[in-house]
Amino acid sequence: MLGTVPPRYFRILLLLTLIAAMNSVTYASVADNKKRESIFLSSKPLRQSLEYIAEKFGVGYVAEPSLIQGEFSSPVSGRFTLEEALEKVLNGTGLTFTITRSGVVIRQSKNLHDIKVMEEINVSGIRSSLNLSRQAKRSEQQVTDVIAAQEISRYPDRNLAESMQRIPGMSITREAGEGRQVVLRGLDPDLTLVTINGMPVLSNNDSPMDSRTQRDRDRSFDLNLFTSELFNQIKVFKSYSAEQPSGGVAGIAALTTAKPFDSPGFQWNVSHQVGANQYANGLSNRSAFTLSSTNQHWGMLISAAFGRRAYQEQGANTFRWRQLPPEGLDISTLDSELVSAWQDQEFRVPRGNRYSVWRGEMERLGVGTTIEYLDDANHFTVNWIYGRLDSQRQENHLYPRGFQSTPTIIGLTSVKEAQVNPTNQLVYASYKNARVGTESRYQDVSTHFQQAVLNFEHKLSNDLSINVVLGVQNATYTMPQSIRAYMRGESDVSIDYRDDYYFPRIEYSADLTQPDLWKMNELDSEHFISTSNFTYLKNQLQVRTSHRSSWQLGFEFVQFENTAKYTDIQNILKERWSSAQEPVPHHTAYVFDRHLHLNWLALKPEQVYSFYSKPSSVDALLLSYAPDRTIDNLIEEDRTSLFTQYSVEGSDWTFNAGLRAERDESSISAFQPSFNSRYDLSSIELLPSMQFNYRMDERVVKVGISRTLGYQELDTLTRNVHFIESANVIIIPNERLKPLSAYNLDLSFESYPGETDRYSANIFGKWIRNSAAAMKQPFHLSDIDSDYVGFLPDNFEGSQINVVMPQNQGTYFLHGVEGSVQLEWSLKDFISCLSVLHFGVVANASYTFGSVQYYSANTGDRLDKKSAPYLSPLLANVTAYLEGYALSLRLSATYRDEYIARVDGGTLLDEDETGFLSTLYMDAVVAYQITDNIEFRFEATNLTNEREIQYSDSSYRPYNTTVSGRNYSLAISYHY
Repeated sequence: MLGTVPPRYFRILLLLTLIAAMNSVTYASVADNKKRESIFLSSKPLRQSLEYIAEKFGVGYVAEPSLIQGEFSSPVSGRFTLEEALEKVLNGTGLTFTITRSGVVIRQSKNLHDIKVMEEINVSGIRSSLNLSRQAKRSEQQVTDVIAAQEISRYPDRNLAESMQRIPGMSITREAGEGRQVVLRGLDPDLTLVTINGMPVLSNNDSPMDSRTQRDRDRSFDLNLFTSELFNQIKVFKSYSAEQPSGGVAGIAALTTAKPFDSPGFQWNVSHQVGANQYANGLSNRSAFTLSSTNQHWGMLISAAFGRRAYQEQGANTFRWRQLPPEGLDISTLDSELVSAWQDQEFRVPRGNRYSVWRGEMERLGVGTTIEYLDDANHFTVNWIYGRLDSQRQENHLYPRGFQSTPTIIGLTSVKEAQVNPTNQLVYASYKNARVGTESRYQDVSTHFQQAVLNFEHKLSNDLSINVVLGVQNATYTMPQSIRAYMRGESDVSIDYRDDYYFPRIEYSADLTQPDLWKMNELDSEHFISTSNFTYLKNQLQVRTSHRSSWQLGFEFVQFENTAKYTDIQNILKERWSSAQEPVPHHTAYVFDRHLHLNWLALKPEQVYSFYSKPSSVDALLLSYAPDRTIDNLIEEDRTSLFTQYSVEGSDWTFNAGLRAERDESSISAFQPSFNSRYDLSSIELLPSMQFNYRMDERVVKVGISRTLGYQELDTLTRNVHFIESANVIIIPNERLKPLSAYNLDLSFESYPGETDRYSANIFGKWIRNSAAAMKQPFHLSDIDSDYVGFLPDNFEGSQINVVMPQNQGTYFLHGVEGSVQLEWSLKDFISCLSVLHFGVVANASYTFGSVQYYSANTGDRLDKKSAPYLSPLLANVTAYLEGYALSLRLSATYRDEYIARVDGGTLLDEDETGFLSTLYMDAVVAYQITDNIEFRFEATNLTNEREIQYSDSSYRPYNTTVSGRNYSLAISYHY
């Protein structure tokens, strides 16, 4: 597999690039200037003919409206290149064209000034980017949204996830103040398939927060791995075609890196950005560089982006709320009615009550190279992309850490005042002689990703062509070190949720910065690594059966391997320190002053381990300590598919229908200390699809009907076998588990009036079946594998046992509507002296419905039926821009409705669900084109310092509230 990249490879690639540059011949063209398409046009308005040709060849075009107003094109029939087709439709109009790297510019035949103005106004800036995306969306036969390269660069997005949040029906999860995963149409991130250069990919990182699922290991591609500069197009396919890979029940996010013939000739650009965060120390830096060169047939491109930034999230959180008796507490001074209610456990008590800070430094590197060959019969590209995301994290928590995670020191703590709100929650309490504790954590985490892909197209004849995609991918996520150090002390404390329910006021009577207050409590250490490897082959034959129809025949092979290993060692030195008052070594502690509300004494975990002569690595600690928890498993999957698709088109319609037959085989191994579990899964599935498009002048109607497949969560497949005594159940795997599937209906109505405006509305429905849920059913002991019976205790009585295993659910229905509008006005219509300025608005919104049946993962009990995980009913974003020759202003807002994150079988005592409340993020950009080659930008993100509020239970009790601060940056870029 791909390994670490030796530095010498970069020198070799750079040398090859320079050699190509010395032999380059600069010319204006599109990538495949010899590509021929069937064109059938009657005499019609010129604007409609240009739109038809742009759709056929997948390019954008711009024209001054007055030039083509009232003009009609001549009839055209036959197979033409883009250049030939344009010459035909412009014949007799007095107009000509130029094909640029960004699209086609229509101009008057003898007016060279017009093309310069048109390129400046329309082929650069946000208006150009929106226009190119508009053209690409219209030309797709499937229901699709497109983000062009220029549009990616026009927003202040730190990574790919943030670039995609403005697509209708798409939302993102956030981590460390930036986007991480994408959620399409309200479905789990696992169900959005991500491809890079035509090949499925997978790479994980995680969250430092336990409440957001630390050490995440799933099928979703964590898009914060890459900066946006490495990619030149993002397509999100919302309807499915049989020739596409399976795995995207929600849809497919197809990412494409830049290629040399996207911008023929010798090109290079460089940019640098400096930024600051409201809370983090120091400046962030991000640099990007691209060098591209082509000659007649060969091209080579190398691009790189490197960024380093400090981040900080801080806030207040609980360990959830629980009905607890006042065990060990003196509550005699409280009102008798309150005392009675507390003793009868009539209200819930907040546990944990922490002030927390998650901070660190993040380093992100992306490198891509492409070699491309293009002639009349052949087109191949070799793409290699490398990504690395490293973080050094620090966590600091201050909280009353006593009995059952409350402030209680049994027999010592008393409550002086307390108040319960109308919903039976203890929202205020003042404790005397309470326990207080700190947690200090240090982590190293790193994600490495490499992919190499060959795309090859060969035209055997005018009616026969072959396409091949061959690729390999390797991704590794490692947490080589994660260590914690804890202290304990005593102080009076008051906890008050009355003024700010989701950010309580917590006050201590003691000086928390004094070392004498604190004693050592315990140490913890953990280690985690996961890997994901793909091998991919696709071979597709296309046969043109007539000038209006064609067949596609092909096969696809996917090999996927995933491993995970985790070891956790807790309570190091706890027994020794609990029986002795161990003082804090002064040189290992410091005053922590990064939280908004309080300062306290914190520890440096590495120095603590060193002082007590304890190794911080898990491997070394295992020589002296038994692990508290281990994970060691392997998943191997092979998917083989055959597919066929027939396409036919008329003058104003297209139709295609296809069928994919897929065989899936999986082998799952879970290694436990005293037992190794291994089982196999297999299935054969048929996936039909149909797409129909009808075009009426500027209007397009698209219909898609299909069946798609998704794959069960990795953690579901590899859950350890174990017996839960309290529930009297045994948890085992299910050797008959099937993939989940969906029947899809997509209807899209699109309108493209004028040169820049766009309206679209989508209606969709998904009938999803066979999603996995942990269900319980009784089994006779003789019907269970004897190895599983060995997990039962020796004193187990009875001939039957309740078995909990993942089982396929029935069908649930997900449906919704999506809308998008793009409008633009020239200010010359209002104020003649502002004729160079254009004002525009782009708005997207979606509303999605869908509920699923939940089950307890630990007991298999049937729970409530409620909204699907990650589904935010309402999503919306709006962008307003003002743009002229050199100046561009943009303000955007993105809204995400509340959603359920998960229903956790292990926390049902405290909550029936956990999720996030709604958010509204706003950002702004001011860009100024100093010269034709130099641009200056000012960006501001998270303008309102939005709170991320995670709630506990459907009654919306506080769980975890964080803020990550406003961000400001200055950037300069140069393009040659």
